[in-house]
Amino acid sequence: MKLTTHAIRNLMLPLLLIFMAWAAIFYVILSDELIDEVDDQLEVYSEQIIRRFLAGDTLADSVGGSNNTYYIRPISEVEYQHDSGVEYEFKDIYIESRREAEPARVMHTIFEGANDDYWKLTVMTPVYERNEVISTILIAGIILLVVMLLVIIGVFAWVFVRHTQPLYRVLDHLDNYTIGKRQPLHNDTDVTEFQRLNKSVDACINRIEEAYERERRFIGDASHELQTPLAICQNRIELMMEDDTLTEQQMIELAKMQQTMGELIRLNKTLLFLSKIENNQFIGHTTVDINAKLRLQMETLSEVYASKGITANLYEKGQWVLGANDELMSSLVSNLLRNAYLHNHEGGCIDVYITHDALSIANTGDDAALDTTRLFDRFYKAHHDKKHSNGLGLSIVKAICEATGLTVRYSYEGGKHIFTVGTSEQKKR
Repeated sequence: MKLTTHAIRNLMLPLLLIFMAWAAIFYVILSDELIDEVDDQLEVYSEQIIRRFLAGDTLADSVGGSNNTYYIRPISEVEYQHDSGVEYEFKDIYIESRREAEPARVMHTIFEGANDDYWKLTVMTPVYERNEVISTILIAGIILLVVMLLVIIGVFAWVFVRHTQPLYRVLDHLDNYTIGKRQPLHNDTDVTEFQRLNKSVDACINRIEEAYERERRFIGDASHELQTPLAICQNRIELMMEDDTLTEQQMIELAKMQQTMGELIRLNKTLLFLSKIENNQFIGHTTVDINAKLRLQMETLSEVYASKGITANLYEKGQWVLGANDELMSSLVSNLLRNAYLHNHEGGCIDVYITHDALSIANTGDDAALDTTRLFDRFYKAHHDKKHSNGLGLSIVKAICEATGLTVRYSYEGGKHIFTVGTSEQKKR
């Protein structure tokens, strides 16, 4: 869920509650004001009736369904003493002109006559107009509130999106950030919090770049410094193996040592090669024919594949020629083919497909997809029983692709592990 949507959702509930409370308060206030207005009219009307009654004037007909109806009846002194005051109530009355009962506001008041007698006046007026007015105003108020709510949310969304653009620029910058290929962050803003965010992101990226640079230099320097001692150790082991006085057991142990030393030398060369790739030391570019390299290396590895009963097939659906470093492309093809062999099983198969802009190598192997989150990490081995794998082959493939602007991706389909290398245009398709 986007931040804007989340903020609007959290804003709508409080606004709805506020508007509902406001509508309820508005209804109560409006209703009370209208009732007070009706009561004031009833008081004026009742005063006129009482004055005319005390003066002996003829009163208007109290029956007939007019807007105002009244009744006067005599009461005892006891009732007068007991009910002194003015009372109001709502009551349904029958309106002759409308031929139906309508709610009315009723006022009861008592007064003393000219002959020391006592009277009770009941004045009533229908309030159906009041209810219609309240209903109309309430509906109009609800419509106005809904429109206001939509306008407020629209304005809030516009202001929120506009003022959070620096945040999205930071997110885009982090999404496009690649270690070793840092780009400057262009995020001008006068908001203090976003300025702090810019500084924090820059500081964090600086620390990452420094740590990466130290690691890269360490691997390169260590690999370079280890070359001479490893070569000396291997030479000494070879000299010792030429000694005729050694026993058979000693020769076996020296052979094991020589094998281990050979693995160390290969590992050191691989790390040094990887360091050179990341340091952009392969700067020479030429026109490379990937089809020709595939045919050459598959022919070279044919005997190796045959020793394991692996069938290798090449399907050329196009001619892929690109400008790149020849040594890097050779290493790319070699590592992919070697990976397909090392992680295959007896009697398996390797299918190689090439088009004008992509290369796919599919091989049989373990019946499960590999961990894509760690697949291209250094020294990662899906299965630790692969004795001839140092876990750097796919790391080299990834590094070469990044250095040459290619892409590499992995998939598992039909019981085969598939590695596809292609151009960025091929990835988009």
